Amino acid sequence: MANWQEHMRVGIDVVDDDHQELFAIVREFDMATQAAGGLVDSVLIGDILGRLQVYVHEHFDREEEAQRESRYEGYAENKRQHDELRHTLEIFLDKHKRGEWADLKQATEHMRSFLSVWLSEHIMKTDRKMRGRILPWVRNPK
Repeated sequence: MANWQEHMRVGIDVVDDDHQELFAIVREFDMATQAAGGLVDSVLIGDILGRLQVYVHEHFDREEEAQRESRYEGYAENKRQHDELRHTLEIFLDKHKRGEWADLKQATEHMRSFLSVWLSEHIMKTDRKMRGRILPWVRNPK
């Protein structure tokens, strides 16, 4: 399980704070998938993923707004990656809500691995390119 680390900073406090929160939610999801006795609590998984989906949308909206306002040249690629994660989360949550997983433990393990890798890779390879190219202010709704 990947964790947020100082070298992942993009230099925009609200974005860095958001990234730390995203890692915290993914870590919570990870702990829920590693439940004692191998049993996965379907309700808990749905709750965590629902919160993750909401936070992902809020964070991506803030980040994309800052990129548009700054006329950031990497906006289109960043948005494409964001849209892919939005879509993946939506599909996973829809299947979860409908109870379509034959093996919930295996499905959540796959999603946990995907989220951990996606988040780390996106921050390190895409978001860090924003350093010094995005307006230093981003509205912080917290």
